[in-house]
Amino acid sequence: MNRSDILLQVKDSESKAQQIVKEAEEKQRYIISSARKEAAANVNEADEKLRTDYDAKFAKERESIVAEKQSYLQKGKQEAVGIKEKAETRIPNAITHLMGSFERTLDVTAKTND
Repeated sequence: MNRSDILLQVKDSESKAQQIVKEAEEKQRYIISSARKEAAANVNEADEKLRTDYDAKFAKERESIVAEKQSYLQKGKQEAVGIKEKAETRIPNAITHLMGSFERTLDVTAKTND
């Protein structure tokens, strides 16, 4: 093997090495690009899942609050009906008491004028 053949082999080997490095760098860029896209997709997916979970929990709590509000309103209405019924049963006694007080006042006034 002569010197020119050896130089050609070295040159050919260097060319092949450069090609391998170039292909490796391209593959590296592709892998990094793919990884970034996949990471962004994963972040978006996680964000969407988080939003969905938040919305579901928020809706559930809102329903719970509405149900509790309705319960309090219903309880208040029942108490109001009970108070009204109790008051209505006491009206005749109140009228009788007021009439008696009024009559006593009139009697006292009439006796002092005599």
